[in-house]
Amino acid sequence: MPTFNTDTPKPGYVYDSSDDTWYPLAGIAIQSLDGLSDVVISTAASGQVLLYNGTNWVNTTETGDISALTSGTGITLTNATGPIPTIAVDDTLVATTSNTMTLSNKTLTTPLISGGTSNTTTVVYPILNSPEERMNISASTSTGTINVDLATAGILYYTNNSAANHTLNFRFSSTTSLLSVLTSGDSITAAWMNTNGATAYYANVIQVDGTTITPKWQGDTAPSSGNASSVDIYTFTIARVSSTSTIASAVTVFGSQTKFA
Repeated sequence: MPTFNTDTPKPGYVYDSSDDTWYPLAGIAIQSLDGLSDVVISTAASGQVLLYNGTNWVNTTETGDISALTSGTGITLTNATGPIPTIAVDDTLVATTSNTMTLSNKTLTTPLISGGTSNTTTVVYPILNSPEERMNISASTSTGTINVDLATAGILYYTNNSAANHTLNFRFSSTTSLLSVLTSGDSITAAWMNTNGATAYYANVIQVDGTTITPKWQGDTAPSSGNASSVDIYTFTIARVSSTSTIASAVTVFGSQTKFA
């Protein structure tokens, strides 16, 4: 077998093994790519590829195989049809009730009581073991009407000695009534810690949303005074027992007073 001669092989030539020589093949012309019958080249440019358009192979800019990318909420697409799309994700999204999201490492700020309505998400409190509860501690003196805003905390503690008997008004906030937050079958428990000096004073009027109501007291006896040189802790469970809009018939309050010294 003669040695294969690779010197200057050309398209349209044939190899003769008898003398190890390339000879031109008569009748066959050298062809360029667009000389093929099903290839149409028009102003070819660097980076282009051949794409079959259903009739011919034509030169076109590379677009990859991306054809139907769409973006959802919080996602921005640039160059969505390729060849290389850019995807940006908004990491400042706020969880709403209209989408399903898993929250992790998040703090709920002023969550609503179950059943409440607002422009923010309603939060149903879970059953917890040894839950932590928010309280407001204030170097204030008990006198007049004291508003207990349950949207802020369920425990209110005045550390200065009382100056007079006083009214406790339970509400959700200064702009939202407690009755509008509680639905029939809901209840909420709050505590009032009143500090007394040598002269004892007490909470002698109890209100819900500014309406005076008579609680059902533990032991069937309403307190008639406070306890001197001590802290009296009042505990109130406010239960919405009907859907009526009248405080007196919609709400039942259960109360107790305990001396701590």
